[in-house]
Amino acid sequence: MDRGLPDTSKESIGQRLARVREALGWNQSTLATSLGMSTQRWNNYEKGKTLPPPDVLAKFWQTTGATSDYILFGRRDGMSVELIKKLDAQQRAQRGSGSIAG
Repeated sequence: MDRGLPDTSKESIGQRLARVREALGWNQSTLATSLGMSTQRWNNYEKGKTLPPPDVLAKFWQTTGATSDYILFGRRDGMSVELIKKLDAQQRAQRGSGSIAG
């Protein structure tokens, strides 16, 4: 794999979805309800079992401020400084506890 290309695997996309949710302090049920879907469906996205379709990415952006560029490619440009700070703080906390994946 070319090191210059972002990781667009279903698992990495799911991890980014989970990072945003966790950075905002929400549980899966709360987010799924606000997006109009079941918790199980949302869990499948976070676990990388299925990819969220464009309409779900649009609702996720409207609800959280996380852009599809971040979810799909890991690019932060276009996201609010506040959300980026929350993601950074969450990542530092996970590193400190030794529980961050990849």
